[in-house]
Amino acid sequence: MLLMDECIELLSAMDARTWFQSLVLSVQKLGYSQVLYALKPNKEAQNSTARIMSNFPDAWRDLYDNENYSSIDPVVSHSFSSSLPILWEDKLYKTRREKEFAEDARRAGLSHGLTLPIHGPQGQVGMLSLSCAPMPQNEYLQVLQHSIAAASMLRDYAVTSGSSLFLHNSSSTAPHLTPRELEILHWAWAEKTTWEIGKILSLAEPTVEFHFKNIRRKLNVSSRRLAVARAIQLDLMTP
Repeated sequence: MLLMDECIELLSAMDARTWFQSLVLSVQKLGYSQVLYALKPNKEAQNSTARIMSNFPDAWRDLYDNENYSSIDPVVSHSFSSSLPILWEDKLYKTRREKEFAEDARRAGLSHGLTLPIHGPQGQVGMLSLSCAPMPQNEYLQVLQHSIAAASMLRDYAVTSGSSLFLHNSSSTAPHLTPRELEILHWAWAEKTTWEIGKILSLAEPTVEFHFKNIRRKLNVSSRRLAVARAIQLDLMTP
């Protein structure tokens, strides 16, 4: 099972190749064999501008681009309009063209998997797609059941680290966090709840929430998990 250490390795990668190697190892621990990470700076940017890192078959990537499949792939349109994971299911493909696309994907060995949309704090959009090797349906459902929560965590770390490497729009200057904010962030890293942090630090829950609000604002992120990832990336906390 994926551990926090694997996620943190993404944050410490200094180049795209090392970063992607860490990502591949992480998804393999979740039971997937192939991964595609795509990111563009904002929703309005052309799909052709997206930075893509993938170990999907080269022949499939060529076919996908040549056939302009991004314009009909229901997973792509879903990723731009929702934050929820989407499974690669037959019911997604309704039109003749979409069904042809699905059949081409199956022939390429890409019939079992899921996609997690990316919506970054600075407007970035994209997706993290994970593919299993062909397997019986009951085994595939077990992989999904045991991996989807960890895959969501991996997606959050991937967008935080990948944005810095690929879009070059992250500030290199770390914001100032107060000692109390760093203390609270440390306990969030340890996966403590608001109530638990309040008890540990002798703070009321509204006070803890107030500090979290300031932390998210300073780090320009939307969740505690992303705040921890961003703080580690900026060397505000040491793994």
